[in-house]
Amino acid sequence: MCDHWMPNLKLPMTFEHFRQLPRNPAYKYEYAEGVARMTPRSLVYHATLDLSSYRPDAAAAETTPIVLRRLRKRDLPSLYPVFAAAFHDLQPFGCLDDADRLRAAEECLMRTCSGLDGPWVRVASFLAAQDGQPVGAILTTLMPDGDPRAWDAFQWPQPPPTDLLRRRGGQPHITWIFVSPWHKGSGVGTALLNAAVDVLRKLGYPALLSTFFSANDSSMLWHWRSGFKLLAYPGSKRRLRSWIQEVSAELPK
Repeated sequence: MCDHWMPNLKLPMTFEHFRQLPRNPAYKYEYAEGVARMTPRSLVYHATLDLSSYRPDAAAAETTPIVLRRLRKRDLPSLYPVFAAAFHDLQPFGCLDDADRLRAAEECLMRTCSGLDGPWVRVASFLAAQDGQPVGAILTTLMPDGDPRAWDAFQWPQPPPTDLLRRRGGQPHITWIFVSPWHKGSGVGTALLNAAVDVLRKLGYPALLSTFFSANDSSMLWHWRSGFKLLAYPGSKRRLRSWIQEVSAELPK
């Protein structure tokens, strides 16, 4: 849903110059008839965290001078500039001007809190503040049950049941977690994750899924340090071989 904020680019140039272009994984690069074409394709990684084995980083949380509280929908306007600043240099938001980046932040956060990314788990969504000002947030939703490595695993084929959370259905998913660039590296993200994990454990969920942009190296490292395990890309050859083996095993002998 973020690709529409990214422009399609067409640049006249020689093929030699095209070969020297820096590549960004958020774009697909093609060359024909003296024109370089760059088409948006926001690549993402999916990862999973085993909640039974997760050990909260208490030291990081204790040394972080922040206050955590449940995120409310009326908090969203105060988070738009935080979101915009957090993704300022990252695609698909990095190519936008300041005004469009704020509009993108509003659309993304409102979409999540309106249930369009799956049922919003309000009790496992938190805002971090310092000196009364928001510095970060985590927004948790529910994705469908099933294999999260499948192509359509994160899309609801039909409206989910309204009592899904009460029945402990679906799979918890971090749709957004972001921290102000002036507070990154200070334990805010870890404190937000700890708070969400504590709630999800009490609800009885065994795992937490997450998604992050492929170009976001800092997010990738944070997920790795926090204990997330990268899920196989649905189109990978290893995944395809595994699927063929699973299908073959089910065929009558």
